[in-house]
Amino acid sequence: GIFGEISVYYGVVEAQGRGTLHIHLLVWLQKGMNPMEIKQRCKSSPNFVEKLTAWYDDVFSQNIPEDTHQYIREQGMYIRQPVMSRSQDPTEPTFQESFAQDLRDVLESSAMIHEHGDTCYKHLPKNIRSLRDDNKDCRFQLPREMSEKTHFDEDDALVLKCNNGFVNGHNPLITISQRCNSDAKPIGSGTVAMAMFQYVGNYTVKFTLDTALVFLALCASIKILAENPPMDIDGVIDTGERSRQLLLKTANKLIAKRELSSQQVATALLGEPSHYTNRAFPRFYWSGMLREI
Repeated sequence: GIFGEISVYYGVVEAQGRGTLHIHLLVWLQKGMNPMEIKQRCKSSPNFVEKLTAWYDDVFSQNIPEDTHQYIREQGMYIRQPVMSRSQDPTEPTFQESFAQDLRDVLESSAMIHEHGDTCYKHLPKNIRSLRDDNKDCRFQLPREMSEKTHFDEDDALVLKCNNGFVNGHNPLITISQRCNSDAKPIGSGTVAMAMFQYVGNYTVKFTLDTALVFLALCASIKILAENPPMDIDGVIDTGERSRQLLLKTANKLIAKRELSSQQVATALLGEPSHYTNRAFPRFYWSGMLREI
């Protein structure tokens, strides 16, 4: 495939606030080398470095295609948006020469070129937001530093070629064929990789309920139990029973108030999976295991 021979893949389907579905996917390559092996091979073989960086350049991009122009729609001009159009047939004679411009059109119309907004600074304290530096304080750490070519720096960290610090990492073939927002980035090992795995892992197991909804259900349950607390036979508030009812009522309210989009409902009715993987994972029930122990 595009990335090479795949050993394992695992992807989780997630719904955005507006209901649209997307997937977060991790891919492991067969015979992948660890950083120490890559470092030793790079020191002993300049040819290996050349081939490795060429592979990265072929698979991952952080660039705006060269010799292309930004699309500016003129007033009264009708043209179908690139993300709403079919990709060109690869067998067409003009496919290669129009590929770069088509890719740029998709990048610009699918939010693949970052623009700073309120979301970038939502973790900044409100009292210093007026003093923010738009580029340095962006929580997505964009724009990234420019790089004329893919290389390994003095700390042996991979630096991909980048001609525009606001372009999200992507695979050109996936982006132009899917015609949607499709981030892609390499993950090695070591400290940087652990941070990246934590970030991606949090996304793949992200809590699907909105935080505001959780607190709303919790507050409603507390109010109900405050007005009518459970009593024991002596008329004393039963704290254990109150805690149990608090959890029960909160869980029931979360289930009742959870919003599902039409896409999520349709996916469930059609029996589509909520995750994709080429591995089997047995299900264990923790309470049953504890009883056996």
